[in-house]
Amino acid sequence: MDGKKHKMISQGSVATLLVGLIVVLGILACALSPIFVLKTVNIQGNRFVQDEDIIRIAGIRLGENLFQLQTDEIKRSLTKDLRIEQAVVQRSFPSQLDISISERIPLAMIKCDYGYLELGKGGIVLDAHRTLRDMPVPMISGAGVADLFVGDVVADEQVGKVLSFLDAVGENTVKSLSEINITNPEDVMLYAGSVQIRLGALDRLDSKIEVTKSVISELQQTKHPIAYVDARFDVYSVRLRQ
Repeated sequence: MDGKKHKMISQGSVATLLVGLIVVLGILACALSPIFVLKTVNIQGNRFVQDEDIIRIAGIRLGENLFQLQTDEIKRSLTKDLRIEQAVVQRSFPSQLDISISERIPLAMIKCDYGYLELGKGGIVLDAHRTLRDMPVPMISGAGVADLFVGDVVADEQVGKVLSFLDAVGENTVKSLSEINITNPEDVMLYAGSVQIRLGALDRLDSKIEVTKSVISELQQTKHPIAYVDARFDVYSVRLRQ
């Protein structure tokens, strides 16, 4: 009886080993198969960070085996970049990698000692550029910063107020603005193309935020050329070009 039992256990062990070996060989076959080679990277959600930058930051190369790509590690690499707030990375068999990202939205550019800085909410430096690139955000003029790099935070109080203002007016309004001049903190000027919006000091922000949004909406609809908008007081006035 014991001999039969021992024989059955031995046969069961052999069967288990064979199944395990088949599974391992199957995994190896998939890992080495040319069918599962990365041919396409599908990137979604990016507007400011270019596709080629995302691929470089992720550290992936076409031709790699899809099974050997560590999606968690790719996600960690992406979210180390301050411009990227969240990332989802998934394999799509047989030959595609899907990357979906959520960006930290740039609010303004400002001049620095070696070029220009791209600033986000809270004054964080999202990116740095040697030359002024085409960005759909306004330039803060009348102020500059020095010795700041990506990841640093701008401590200037007036710049902080400007960024809080831009965050509050919303992305659609921000992309219609070209410049914010803070040379005189008591006489802040916004520019939407050639139209000047006189804000005065950055106080009573709730009303000035609503005025700015209304003015930008009006500029997009009006047929009359506007010279400037005076929003320094409770009721704003519009001066038309002669």
